[in-house]
Amino acid sequence: MRTAALPTFRKLYGKIEVDIQAGETITVVLENNYNTYSFSGKKKLVLSTTSWLGGKNNFIGIAYLAVGGLCFILATTFTLIYLVKPRHLGDPTYLSWNRNPGGH
Repeated sequence: MRTAALPTFRKLYGKIEVDIQAGETITVVLENNYNTYSFSGKKKLVLSTTSWLGGKNNFIGIAYLAVGGLCFILATTFTLIYLVKPRHLGDPTYLSWNRNPGGH
């Protein structure tokens, strides 16, 4: 069991492998095997649904789409710049110590 990175976290205890119908009663027996009273901690039971896409948190999906979109825009921009003004491989003209700074 690793320490959580943030103060509020969820840890998976188990999975319900059978389909549950609406209105069906679920009985859960809780035991206090780890005392959280010393640091004012709380324990809660959360029943959640997940699919092969993950849970209800949309942040990681939005973050992946945003970073992917940014990478696509940058790749397209750099490709267009290269097609408009190509630069030969190993071209030393952009190196500052090879330029003539004063125009002499």
